[in-house]
Amino acid sequence: MAIRSKSEKVAEMPAESPRTFRSNPEIEKKIDAHIAANPSDFEHYSRLVQENPDRAVRTLVYKDQQKFEQDMKLVMKQLPGAQAFYEKQPPEIRSRIDSNLQGVNPYYHDKAFVGEVIREMNRQNRRSLTEVPAQKAGMGMAAG
Repeated sequence: MAIRSKSEKVAEMPAESPRTFRSNPEIEKKIDAHIAANPSDFEHYSRLVQENPDRAVRTLVYKDQQKFEQDMKLVMKQLPGAQAFYEKQPPEIRSRIDSNLQGVNPYYHDKAFVGEVIREMNRQNRRSLTEVPAQKAGMGMAAG
């Protein structure tokens, strides 16, 4: 089996077709309602996209960055507890968390770390809910 170069793969791809976007009717309703309530915003963004596309892109990225900042406020509150939980775990669980964080962009590392710790905590909680402790398992209905 021969390994193909990136240029060979590109050459094999069919000609560009118009890009299609998925549409979720529920989200479209929300957007339409927001546009109806804020027509000047809609006009502003439409004009911005037409007249200054680079600025429009930066505006969208800035909104994403603001959301990330909001998320990070919560992450920073959760991080000390997540680190304490991580340190108490056996090596195999810590290595599973570490392997799930492989390749994560350093910019998102703290957020991803807290997410992985929360996943592990949920995994352990589910396990504890389904396991019957040995003492209780041996206790049946006693003849009295």
